[in-house]
Amino acid sequence: MRGRARALAAKSLRENVEVFEGCGFRREPEVAPLEATVRRNGLALRLRMAPQGGLFGGSFALEIASAAPLAESRGLVGRGRGVVRLSRLAFRPRRGDLAGERLAAQLEADGSLQAALARVHFERVRVDPAGSPVIRHMGGSVVWVLFPPLVRAVPLVPEQAEASARALEAFGEVPP
Repeated sequence: MRGRARALAAKSLRENVEVFEGCGFRREPEVAPLEATVRRNGLALRLRMAPQGGLFGGSFALEIASAAPLAESRGLVGRGRGVVRLSRLAFRPRRGDLAGERLAAQLEADGSLQAALARVHFERVRVDPAGSPVIRHMGGSVVWVLFPPLVRAVPLVPEQAEASARALEAFGEVPP
C-alpha cells in the first residue's frame, strides 16, 4: 500500500508544481524524487512530499518552505489560536532557546504575517532550526489507510497555493 501511496505522491507533487506554475512560478531543476523548487520574482519555494505514518496508514503531506531563512534558533512550532476561525498563530520555541524566544515574539507581533497565515489551510506551521519557515499543507497531500485499503490524493487549489506563497513571503518581511 505504501508503494502505491509513494507513486501517487510523486504524481501529486507534479500536479502541485503545475498549480504553482499557474500562479506565475517557474519550475527549477529537480532536487530529489519527492522534492521540487519553484520561483517567482525573488521568492523561491521548496515543495516536498513528506512521509508520515506507519503500517496501518499515513500520509505524504505537502510541505512548502521558503528558501530564504530567518534567524537561526533551535526551531519553532506554530499553534493556531481561535475556536472556529484562526485568529492568530502563537510560536513556541524550545526550552532555553533565547534566539527562538526573540524570533517567536517577532513573528507573533507581526500583523501582516498573522493575517497572511489566517488565509492558509495548514496542518502545521514550523520554523526549522536553520531558519526556514515551513507550512505543512492540508491540500496537495496523499493519505493512505490499510483497512479499508485506500489511497487518496487531496488536491491543492490555486487560491491555497497563492495564500501559502504570500504567507511564506510575509515571513521574510518580518523586521529583525
